[in-house]
Amino acid sequence: MTHKILVPIDFSECSVNATKYAVGLAKKINSHLVFLHTLNVPVTHGEIGANAILGELTRGIEEDVNENFEKLFIQIPKLKEVPNSRTVRHSFVTDAVYHETENEKIDMVVMGTTGAHGFEEMIMGSNTYSVIRDINIPVLAIPENAKFKSVQGIVFASDYKTTNTEHLQPLLDFARIFGSEIHVLHIASVKNITHSELEEAKKFQRFLKNVRHHFHFIQNENLEASIEEYVKKYKINMVSLMPRKHSLFDQIFSKTYSRKIILHTETPLLALPSS
Repeated sequence: MTHKILVPIDFSECSVNATKYAVGLAKKINSHLVFLHTLNVPVTHGEIGANAILGELTRGIEEDVNENFEKLFIQIPKLKEVPNSRTVRHSFVTDAVYHETENEKIDMVVMGTTGAHGFEEMIMGSNTYSVIRDINIPVLAIPENAKFKSVQGIVFASDYKTTNTEHLQPLLDFARIFGSEIHVLHIASVKNITHSELEEAKKFQRFLKNVRHHFHFIQNENLEASIEEYVKKYKINMVSLMPRKHSLFDQIFSKTYSRKIILHTETPLLALPSS
């Protein structure tokens, strides 16, 4: 399955919990963890001695980062059992993640997400959302209270639009490794599905033929609530979806339920690349 997992970390409780999940996953699938910490040190250009001040600030911050990594190994003893490396970059989180995924041949990103609202959501949740939006590899978003455990059931929320089945491979890999059952869930406001949607469902059927799976249809206008209800009813361990990417992505995607699901999920969420 996955050979390299990138774990963005700022040492908050949320990111430490995501690290615990990543460690459990890496042990299960024999993967290498690459930790990414980003630094942003503001400085006013043109001031006398600005470079010297920036150098001192950077050295002090990097010392703190090293101490935090040492504490991380104490907090998560099993981390010593997993091959790992670390990178510290002076960059914004999304830019740094994109750079690492491109240059280090990363197979998956595992990062935390919170259930916060309002301003806190805008700051803390936006990084996970932006990473999912901007990179073309799977992203596993881990809620702040989620614990690593066997993935017995996975819900794949599908809109039955045209999908490249190659992008479903991570979903298939999870199902095979954990022996999971895949629930293909279609939620729509109308009762009937179109001919093209039926053909897409048949394509999923062929792709998933070697793993346990079944199809469900729910008539409801509230996608987020329907998924939450289904997850609770069938005790699902992971939700997967494929956020669509197209022109004017921000304006269109932000108006759908996908962003809400990513930020407010209480169950690990596997976002698959769509392009």
